[in-house]
Parts: sequence; structure tokens; C-alpha cells
Amino acid sequence: MTKSIMIDLDDPRTGKIADVISNKTSKKILSLLSEQELSETYISKNLGIPLNTVGYSIDKLEQAGLIEKSKDFYWSAKGKKIHKYKVSNKRIIISPKSMIRGIIPSVIAVVLLALGIKIFSASQVATNDSTLASSGTSEAMKAIEPYAVSQIVPALSNMAWAWFLLGALTAILIFILWNIKKGSFLNAIRIQRILKSNERR
Repeated sequence: MTKSIMIDLDDPRTGKIADVISNKTSKKILSLLSEQELSETYISKNLGIPLNTVGYSIDKLEQAGLIEKSKDFYWSAKGKKIHKYKVSNKRIIISPKSMIRGIIPSVIAVVLLALGIKIFSASQVATNDSTLASSGTSEAMKAIEPYAVSQIVPALSNMAWAWFLLGALTAILIFILWNIKKGSFLNAIRIQRILKSNERR
């Protein structure tokens, strides 16, 4: 199952991810592990890279969350447990911290405004009830109107604030998803630029 991790630009992992992607050895290891799960020894043999260099790159890739230890392992001739590595099955989304901080106040403001609408609607219903009861209508209408108003108007007012709350929260959700999608797209462009610049070198 694919997982998503959202980190802001000030997160230390952002720098680690950038360092890893800009490193040729790390890119070769990532490319190899995307095809099969391998141990450090087999990665070293396949790529013709010194084992200590592979170990260093593996540590960096693992810290950045781009690879992880596989459940598959084997024992060396000396009885040492040898881990295999695989590419992590998750998306890393880099998002500005300002957007994350701005979401909570927006939700609080929407909820408070919805409660304000509900309280105001309830006070209006009470005012309408007293006005209708004191108007110069017939005794029969006086008996019927308070009941009708007390049943219909509160229902409409409750629906109004509930629909407002639902609409506002939906708008916030759409805004969040749009920013995440936009951020992922921009990050993909940045990564492609980094890869192209490294290839030119």
C-alpha cells in the first residue's frame, strides 16, 4: 500500500533528500534497487563501487526515507545477518510550513462562524415567535402559528448553518488537496532539473 509523508521545507529530511538525489552513486543504487532487492555486497558487485561507498550511500538513502530494509535477509559464512534493501513504497510531499500552519486557523474560524450563524438564527426564531404571537390575527391562527413556526423555522435555520459548515470545510479540503498536488508537481520539476544538471556534469 502506497503511503504519503508530508514534510515542510524546514524539515531536515528535505536537505537529505536533495543531497541524495544530486548524488550519482545514490541514483545508481536507487535505479538498481527499483528492479530487485539486494544487499550492500551485491550492490557493490553489480555497480563496481567500493563496499564502504555503498554503505555510506545506503545510510543516506535510508535516512531520507527513499529505501528501507526488506523482510528478506540471509546469513553470511561468519554467521552475520545480512539485510537486503528495497525502494520505499511511499510518496514524499514537500510542502511550505506556512500552508500547514494556515489550515488550523481557517478551520477554527469556519467552525466559530457557523456557531455564530446558528446562535443568530435561534435568536431570530425566538423574535419571530413573540412577534407572531402578539399580532392581531384570529385566535385560531394564534394557536396554529407558534407551532408551525417552532417546527419549520428552526429546521430551516439548522440546515442553513449546517450547510454553511459543510461547504466551508469542503472548500478548505479542496484547497489542501490542490496545494498538495501543486507542490508534488513543482517538486517533480525541481527533481528533474537536479537530475539533468548532474547528467551534464
